Amino acid sequence: MIPDSIIVALQKEMQKSGYISRDAVNRIADEFCVSPTQVYSVASFYQQFSFTPKGKNVIAVCMGTACFIAGAEKILAMLKDELGIGEGEITPDGKFSIQKNTRCLGKCAVAPVVTINDRVYEKATVAQIKEAINELR
Repeated sequence: MIPDSIIVALQKEMQKSGYISRDAVNRIADEFCVSPTQVYSVASFYQQFSFTPKGKNVIAVCMGTACFIAGAEKILAMLKDELGIGEGEITPDGKFSIQKNTRCLGKCAVAPVVTINDRVYEKATVAQIKEAINELR
C-alpha cells in the first residue's frame, strides 16, 4: 500500500519544480522507503503530475470529439505556429507550453474549450486565444 503522503510529496515537487524529475522520484522513494517504481506508478497514474518541465503558462486545447468538430484543431495549429512549439514542448523563454494529448475537459456543450493555466475559454476562437497569448507575453 502506497501512503497518501507520497501524493502530497509529488504535489509539493510539482509546485516547486513544475515537474517530477528522476531525482525527485528517487528522493521521494528513499523518503518513504519504497521503490522508485512505486513512486513512478503513483505519479504516472494521475494527470496532475508531469515528468517534463512546463512553461509558466500552460495551454490545453481539448481535442475530444465535440471540441474537434467545433474547430479545436484550428486553435491548436495557430498556437503551434504562434509559439513555435508542438504539443508537450516549452517555448525557449519558458513562458508557454502546450499540454500534450488533451482529451475531454467535460464542457462539450461549449466547445471548443481551451484552458490557459486556470482560466477556461468556452466557445473559444482563434482570435480570442491569440489575444490571450499576446496579453501573457
